[in-house]
Amino acid sequence: MVALLDDITSRQDNERVTARHEEFLKAVKKLISVYYPNIRLDDFPSYKLVRNGGIHPIGILVSIILSQNTSDRNASVALRRLKERVGEYLDPAKLKKVSVEELEEIIRPSGMQRQKSQAITNVLKEFREDPDALMREDPEKLRERLLRIDGVGPKTADVFLLFVRGYPTFPMDTHIRRFLERMGIGCRSEPYEKLRERVLQLLPRDPGFLLAAHLAIIMHGRKVCRARNPLCHECVINSLCPYYRGKLQEISKDETR
Repeated sequence: MVALLDDITSRQDNERVTARHEEFLKAVKKLISVYYPNIRLDDFPSYKLVRNGGIHPIGILVSIILSQNTSDRNASVALRRLKERVGEYLDPAKLKKVSVEELEEIIRPSGMQRQKSQAITNVLKEFREDPDALMREDPEKLRERLLRIDGVGPKTADVFLLFVRGYPTFPMDTHIRRFLERMGIGCRSEPYEKLRERVLQLLPRDPGFLLAAHLAIIMHGRKVCRARNPLCHECVINSLCPYYRGKLQEISKDETR
């Protein structure tokens, strides 16, 4: 009897997990339909560079580094100043001629200029013999190579691979982590790789879908699913959201006391 009850409980738990995962996929598809057609390129400077073209892959990787831990506006200002110094193409040969000290001053608007200038210098050193390897190397091997560079974290590597190489990966930022936690998919404090792998198991391994999902979730996190005072009543996926259902239950409890 105990074994039978355990089996029933296990099946019920699995059914709940499956239902949650199905809700997650439905929610992501809904967000893509709402946000992706209206994406403003200025809201995603690195993606804008990829769409507009005319810049070396090293330059795009540099722009992603500049976007670390800062606003899109500050990253854009720093990138513009860098382009004024070395040209629109951000040629790696010209970038290498800029001293670390000068680079720090140029990219100061992005914040953390010392760490970022060192990370950019490290990238240039890593690919000094063959900068075009960024576009030729096997994506998984390239990811491992990028992660060995001091100052290049998994999010930076994944943004480059998804945006530039069209490789099916899923970069994690604070908006996405918050969304995943509220959807019951993971915890914000979970290790990056563990959470990334889980999302990749739940979403189609199509680069176009993953790119649209990445951008749409970030827009949703900025506009509605905010860290403080989320606009749950305005949310287009609140019927699919465990976090919102939990809030409704709390309100219901308060009203019946």
